[in-house]
Amino acid sequence: MTGRYPTTTTTPARVRLFAATQRPARTRGDWIITSWGRVRVSGRLGQRHADIYEAMRWCAEDSRERDGQTELLVDPARVRRALSDAGYSHQRLWQLLDEIMQTVIEIDTGEWRALGHLVDSVTESKKTKRDPLTGEQRRLWVVRLGLAARTLDERDLPLHHDPRPLTRLNHGITQAIARHVLSHRTQPRGGWTLDGLIRAVAGEIGEMRMRDRRREIRADADALRAIGVEIAGDRVRRVEHRPDSVEHRPDSVEHRPDSVEHRPDFAAV
Repeated sequence: MTGRYPTTTTTPARVRLFAATQRPARTRGDWIITSWGRVRVSGRLGQRHADIYEAMRWCAEDSRERDGQTELLVDPARVRRALSDAGYSHQRLWQLLDEIMQTVIEIDTGEWRALGHLVDSVTESKKTKRDPLTGEQRRLWVVRLGLAARTLDERDLPLHHDPRPLTRLNHGITQAIARHVLSHRTQPRGGWTLDGLIRAVAGEIGEMRMRDRRREIRADADALRAIGVEIAGDRVRRVEHRPDSVEHRPDSVEHRPDSVEHRPDFAAV
């Protein structure tokens, strides 16, 4: 059942874990300091990596704890459909997964610390599903989350939303701003300033790059509003969105992996 597992948690979007671009450069682990804590990334993580990470979690059909880590049972066909209406390239998907698995992250909020990988491995399960297009059986995936992801799930605040509208945004800066805004249950009076949000997700940038980012965000304005984020002049506001498109659970809700039901048909190769 879709939505059993949190799509993500609040801190990654706030501390700039995923670069505000769809074509991120490889980084060497320098600290990025934000108002919500600091992060360093040794590897390559951008908004397309965030798309895949959230899509796999949102598409998880079951989950279990094994050897102190979380494993998700995922239908790869549903992940590809979540990433693109036309279906995501198998080769490109595996390339991005490989980059996620290679990247080491460290997050320090001052209250807790996470160090490790978001995803440790993706393997085929013994469980299969019938492909309605071919009539053949396809194997599901077992996605083993890394220790950093486990720490986030145990210590951070969960977010449950459909990632598909986010994956359809055309620009990485727009995706990063949407994720940042949706990580907040409340908003400042009058909303956020557009330039302030750009700096929050992209850091300090020059005026020419700032103009480019404003243009990209405004080009995605209609798609943003469907998600629940409205651009009005130089302000950004949360607005009512379509039912079931995004759900932000109250801050008092805590996700504990140990509470997830274990099903007997979940078996990895």
